[in-house]
Amino acid sequence: MKSIVRSVLALAATLVLLSYLTNHDYLWGGIRETWLRGWENAQIDDLPFRDHVRTIPASSNPQPWPEGPLWGKAALTDAELEWHTDTKSASFLVVQHDSLVHESYFRGHDATTLTNSFSMVKSITAMATGLAVGDGLVDERAPLATYLPRFSEGLNAELTVQEVLQMRSNIPFGESYKDPFGFQAKAYYRDGNRALLEPYRVTDTPGTEFHYQGGNTMLLAEVLDEVRDGHLSGDIANRLWEQMGAEHDAFWGLDGDPANGAVERAFAQFYATTRDYARFGQLLLDSGAWKGQPLLDKEFVTRMITPQHLLTDEVDTDFYGYQIWLGTTDDGLLFSMMEGLRGQMVVSVPALDMVVVRTGYTKSKAKKRHLPVASYEVIDMARRMCEGS
Repeated sequence: MKSIVRSVLALAATLVLLSYLTNHDYLWGGIRETWLRGWENAQIDDLPFRDHVRTIPASSNPQPWPEGPLWGKAALTDAELEWHTDTKSASFLVVQHDSLVHESYFRGHDATTLTNSFSMVKSITAMATGLAVGDGLVDERAPLATYLPRFSEGLNAELTVQEVLQMRSNIPFGESYKDPFGFQAKAYYRDGNRALLEPYRVTDTPGTEFHYQGGNTMLLAEVLDEVRDGHLSGDIANRLWEQMGAEHDAFWGLDGDPANGAVERAFAQFYATTRDYARFGQLLLDSGAWKGQPLLDKEFVTRMITPQHLLTDEVDTDFYGYQIWLGTTDDGLLFSMMEGLRGQMVVSVPALDMVVVRTGYTKSKAKKRHLPVASYEVIDMARRMCEGS
């Protein structure tokens, strides 16, 4: 028996040593965050596992959402409550005409709970890019090599910033969160995102295909760090979060110790409350303005929520803009959606002047017109409430 134990311990020690020698030691942190908690990959409540974050401070002039005329009256039906239970929702919030219509919390969450954005933050990184465009620091139609010279040779030289914004880079990063050895797992758990990005290059004519990959978002963040001082968290804190009257601090996970030059994981790990997430949806509804004050370049926001096939004839992608999903309801209402791994959604429906936020622990894999079926379901719930039915 003792020999078996010694063999097991020796094998474990060998595996640990090998993981460090091959730069795969990040796997142990990932296992602790996921498998040991009963999940197959990252979850919305993993903020306590973040060793390094930057703070996006609550606004010095907080602006709580006012309660609208339906507040306290609009409620979920039994069937809708069952949907939220079955899908392990954490929150559901409806805002219309800049006022609260309804909010519900589940599984111990409340209005102060911070949850992981996952890929919703890709849209926020696009907004930070929009700030640089508005400042004249970035030309989205310029070659990426203008800002990142390593992309100046061969097919790489043809790649534009706009194509990166639209996920049309044709750089094969990969997007699997289940593959512990894949690009995305390394980007999420390992230190040194910039070193991880460096060897990747265009492998086919850029612009010709849409491939949803977080590596594109990371490239945008790198461009921003080349053209301005500061960091992504500061961009959002000083140019959007403060002006939008956010009521709570938010946090952005870093890829290491900030004392050593760590950067934000631009594709995920933004942690905020449901009510504060809704502010981004309202900002998009109002074409980049907040209560009449322009924060983002209006023309950039228009391009951000324009389907790609209307801006280029290279692809027929009608469901994605600049780091944001785009859809149409069955009766023809356009909407944009910040969307994350576990079915996090900030949905903006301009025709109804409505924002819907849903956060949760799981989502169905079912799709409808390239978007999660759940996005249409939460819109229907919100519409029913706003229409008083």
